[in-house]
Amino acid sequence: MEQKKRTKKIYDSKVFWMVVSLLCSLVMWAYVSSLDNTDKEITFNNIEVEFRGQDEILAERDLSISSVDVKTVSIVVRGERSNITKLKSSDIKAVIDVSNITQPNDMTWAYRLEFPDYVDSNSITVVRKNPETINFTVVKNEKKTIEVKGSFEGTIAEGCVAEEFVFEPETIVVEGPESTIKNIDHAWVSFGKDQTIESTYVEEADFFLVDANGNVCSKEGLMLSVDKVTATQPILRSKEVPLRVKLISGGGITSDNCTVSIDPQTIRIAGDSRIVDDLDYIEIGTIELSSFVSGYEHTFPIVLEDGVQNLTGVSDAKVTIEIEGTHTKTFTTTNISCRGISSGYHVTIDTKEVEVTLRALSSGAFDSIKPDDISVIADLSDYGTTTGQVIVNAKVQVSGHDGVGAVGDVKVTVTIYKD
Repeated sequence: MEQKKRTKKIYDSKVFWMVVSLLCSLVMWAYVSSLDNTDKEITFNNIEVEFRGQDEILAERDLSISSVDVKTVSIVVRGERSNITKLKSSDIKAVIDVSNITQPNDMTWAYRLEFPDYVDSNSITVVRKNPETINFTVVKNEKKTIEVKGSFEGTIAEGCVAEEFVFEPETIVVEGPESTIKNIDHAWVSFGKDQTIESTYVEEADFFLVDANGNVCSKEGLMLSVDKVTATQPILRSKEVPLRVKLISGGGITSDNCTVSIDPQTIRIAGDSRIVDDLDYIEIGTIELSSFVSGYEHTFPIVLEDGVQNLTGVSDAKVTIEIEGTHTKTFTTTNISCRGISSGYHVTIDTKEVEVTLRALSSGAFDSIKPDDISVIADLSDYGTTTGQVIVNAKVQVSGHDGVGAVGDVKVTVTIYKD
């Protein structure tokens, strides 16, 4: 019973019947409109002019189109209302076919209208065109090679260093009317915007054509050798590393008895992360502690492995070594011998005695040393089949006395004979 009352209340409502009436009107209007075959005139503005065949002209005949007097046209068309009301200006084309042009000249040509497939173009009548014709000039193309320039717009992460960015290709060939390309100075590439990078960054980037004053030039009507540029921002890992020298124990002392100073102490390097991350120090040279008595000073070149750069710019390092608390004493020995003599050869030792300086941490270490404890040995391994008198570097050995060693260079003279 309540349901019937509610239904009756709705049917008695004026609002209900107003909505029903509106819906019926819309349905009737749509139906009538679909049957409306009366003609209607409509104006369409801003229809773009399209030159069909430009690519063939530019690529094959070295020609291009310049000085077009208008870029868009307006038209008035008549046709069945149900047909032409579907049209949009953006779907209509004003086409000029220039593919048959073979010579430069000033042109005045009529254009052909092309309508989209969703309308019946056979039932459309063009009442007016404004303008009726298009004036343009066909010119001989010129070519110009321009440099690619640009900038990286991102951020280099901390601990990294950027090398100079690279563009591929480095130049672009621009082809088009001489009046247009003469103002073009270079191509400009901006890449990496909003990027924070810690390794080499590569981007396929668009570019602008720019005049000498930095103003952007239009690409319209031009043929370019590339559409995009590969922009690369190389990134190296940077790091501060200490310099070191390798000390070879000798002459009665070890590295523990030395004070070593290097100037500069560190340098900043950069390179591939796989190399730099594993570099904890750079060894610039090797020093035999037996080669000097109490002090040492030498300048070493800073040599880095391939792929590593020296950002500090210092190419040499000065090494100073000080030794304190040592004692020296000079001995004379006749205990001289040779080794490494080639088969079929023999030698005579011309040097009869040698003065040798020994060093130790305690002066008492020398008290029990006798001349016979000291041996001077000349190594002839490098002389091969050499004959005659030669001066040879010799090594000094002190037998039976730990903590004592010879310092300085020792040379002996020998004569080599063939058997």
